[in-house]
Amino acid sequence: MQNLPLTLRPGKLKNIILILISIAFICMGISLMEKNIWAAILIIFLFGISLIIFSINLIPNTSYLKINEKGLEMKTLSRTTFIPWQAVSNFSTKQIFLNRLVTFDIDEKYLENSKIKSKKGAFPDTYGMSAKKLAALLNDYKEKLER
Repeated sequence: MQNLPLTLRPGKLKNIILILISIAFICMGISLMEKNIWAAILIIFLFGISLIIFSINLIPNTSYLKINEKGLEMKTLSRTTFIPWQAVSNFSTKQIFLNRLVTFDIDEKYLENSKIKSKKGAFPDTYGMSAKKLAALLNDYKEKLER
């Protein structure tokens, strides 16, 4: 285990591949302008937004998972969420279509005293490692810090 605080960042390769796919679809939309202008505008608009979001994710400190003694701080684009260790009962993995995500269960005691309404949560990324590895790492830190 590494010393805390530990900051995990998403892999850049995934965002670069998604940027290239967005650029390819924008080019396809531009080439469709003469045949079907509405489909072309829709394609350019949707993949233009995707291109902006994936490009922003490459900027340092726009997306990360910070592990410290008090809990987890998760930042995606402009939203930061803090999850205290006491609120989480365990971390596990779940396959959703082609993605394997790290999910966590919110402790019932914490749900009663908070604005959170869901009993389950998930991280938007695996931060450059496999979902199993990240879940094991988080479970290890949770166990170590709760002693």
